[in-house]
This record gives sequence, structure tokens and C-alpha cells, in this order.
Amino acid sequence: MHYLLFFFYLVLFCWLIIRIKFFKNSGMDGRTLVGLFLVRVIAGLINGYINLYYYQGTDTAGFQLMGIDEYHLLFHQPAEYFTNIFQSGHQSGYGSFLESSNSFWNDTRNNIIVKMLSVFDIFSGLNFFINSLIFNFLIFFGAVGLYRVFVDILPASRIILMICIFLLPSTVYFSSGIHRDGLIFLSLSMIIYYMYFMIRRKQYLLRGILFTLLYISLIILLRNFVFIILFPALLAWFLAEQKPNYSFWVFLGVYFFIGTLFFCSGFLPPAFNLPLHVSNRQIDFILIARRGASAININPLYPNFRSFLNNLPQALNHSFMRPYLTEHLSFLYTLSGLEILFYEILIFLFIFFRKKIVSVYPLIYFCVFLTISTFLAIGYTIPIIGAIVRYRSIYLPFLLIPVLNYIDWNRLKKLSYSITS
Repeated sequence: MHYLLFFFYLVLFCWLIIRIKFFKNSGMDGRTLVGLFLVRVIAGLINGYINLYYYQGTDTAGFQLMGIDEYHLLFHQPAEYFTNIFQSGHQSGYGSFLESSNSFWNDTRNNIIVKMLSVFDIFSGLNFFINSLIFNFLIFFGAVGLYRVFVDILPASRIILMICIFLLPSTVYFSSGIHRDGLIFLSLSMIIYYMYFMIRRKQYLLRGILFTLLYISLIILLRNFVFIILFPALLAWFLAEQKPNYSFWVFLGVYFFIGTLFFCSGFLPPAFNLPLHVSNRQIDFILIARRGASAININPLYPNFRSFLNNLPQALNHSFMRPYLTEHLSFLYTLSGLEILFYEILIFLFIFFRKKIVSVYPLIYFCVFLTISTFLAIGYTIPIIGAIVRYRSIYLPFLLIPVLNYIDWNRLKKLSYSITS
């Protein structure tokens, strides 16, 4: 029965992708859209199978079981179903907004997914793989929205954009699994979509503003530290659009100002001490790493500028280069090592063979500054290779779109020809 239901929903979603105006306006034909959606569906099935049957006690398996419990609660105790998400199960109550454990605010990131799955279960008959199909249909809106933005400013790079947005292995794999990563990717993509077209058309409509705030709120509830990293990037992007010829300097100025405020907050009480929160977050991850199989050594991070500066090389190494090919943790980590090595080669080519361009779109600077700051946050705090690979995966499109579009491929062809001739 579940096989027939899965096939029914698969056909329905493929039909909707061809018919819905949001997808049709992407400029891609129906076959391409359906093909890209099927890639995501297959990745979601593989991700689900691995998390259910290969690893033990994963978050994904736990979400499914808790979603079923909430599904039964919906029909037997609806009042409890609609109010329990607002209740704190911790002795300390709601706790600090920036706490990474034992806090109501931290628990919302799981509760949202569980509630979502309980609604999916109404239509899926409690089947995990049908839930995965529904989930990926929703996330596909984010991928198409992101494509529509970048194809508007880089119309000659359609193939590159399709690869970066829809086909990067780790991005597709992790954002297709029922977890926070897919929802964060959806939220980031739709924030960029609505902001870009509001700025471009100079029309700040209520609908666009409300949807932007909705997805920002979702990010805050899922991973509040992502919003803290996202805020300066959005602010700099908005300001740079007012002076596009000075985009780089606007971004540099905003980040210098925000960085100064970040470290100055170290003189405030602990609740407002941002470097202290980052340091505490690292400690929490170190405790989690003791139970994991892919833990790596990480230097202690103290809440002061000197410690952040000293740890900078290690943070860059962890987020941009791990896992190494020499780290034989498992076959999946070897694949991830090969992927990140390939991206490192592309970045090397970008540094030494980039195009000489007078002006760069502010959105491109947004992508670069957002990615680097996120990678730094990951490198500073996370001592688990598996978590590093998963967390950075949804930001890879924002890094590789500028890299691939601004490599001077003609220079490389001429160099290759001169070497081989």
C-alpha cells in the first residue's frame, strides 16, 4: 500500500512542478525541473535509508518516532498537541536564547521538525519515505527560488548554476534528509529570493516583507546562531545595493563594525557576551564529540580577541579542508574528502585565474562574506568531522557560484593548450 501511495505522490509532485507558476518562471523546461527534483528525491531516500538502517540512534530516526507520537496526540489530545511546543521541560525554565543545550529555545529546533512530520503523517500513513518525498517537494521551492535569483544576474551561466544549486553531492545529500539543514537551505534561499526581487524592482510589498520575516523567524527557531551570522550579510547587501560601485567597501565596513561590536560585547554581562557564547558552544560540542566516532582535536577557544586570532588558522583548516583523504574514517568520509579536495582546486584556480572585472554584483559579495563567516563559526566551535561536513554543505552553493563564474576559463584553456602543444 505504501509503495502505491509513494508512487501516487511522486507523480502528483512531478505534475505540480510542471504546472506551478513559481517553477515555470524559472526558465527551465518541465523535463529539466522534474529531473532535478528526482535527483533530490533519490538523495532523500538514500539519506533516509542510511540514517534508519546503517547508523544507530540518529536524529532522523528519532524525529520519525516522535512525529508519530505527536500524530497520535493530535487526534487523541489535540489541546496538548497545540500547546506543548510552548512548554519548557527544563528545570531552569526557558533558559538563555543563545544556550546550545538544556534550553526551551534550543528544543524548538527539534520540535518544529517533529510537528512538521506529524502533519506529514496525516497524508503519508506514518511512512518515513513518503514523508521524505513531501519534505523534498517543499525544499525544492528553495532551490528553484535561488536559481531564479542567480540566473537573473548571470543569465549566461545556466549550466553552472544548475550544478551549484541542484547537483553538489553533499548539499543535495544533507539538505534532502529530514533534518534542520534542508529547512535552513529553504529559508536562506527564500530570504534571498524575496529580498533580491524587492530590491531589484524597488517595490517593498507587504507580501514579500512578511515572507522574508517568516523565513528569518524559521531560521531563528531552527538555528539562532545562523541568524546572528546572517544579519550582517543581509545588512551589508542592502546597503551595498544603494552604492553598488562601492559594494566591497560597504561589506568590509559593515563587517568591521559588527566585528568590533562582537568583541566589545565581551565587556558586557554574560547574557550579552557573544564571544563567551561562542566559547561555551565549543565546550558543548567537545562534550558531544566524546560520544562520536569522528571527533578531532580542537584548540580551546577563550572569549577574547587574541584567542579568536590564534585559533583562526585551525578554524579555516577544519571548515575548508576536513576531512583529509588520509582520514580513513569510512567510505562516506572518503567521498566527502574527494569532494572538498575538488572544491579546493577550484578555489585555487579562482585565486590565480580569476577574471578581471571592474564591478561585482552586491549579491556575490553577500555570498562570499556569508560563507566565509559561517565557515569560521563552524571551524571555531565544532570538533566533529561529520557535523562539519553536514553544517557547511548548505553553504557550498553560495561559495561555488562566485568561484565558478569568475574563473577565467579562457586563460586556463590557453595555458593548457600551450603546455600540451
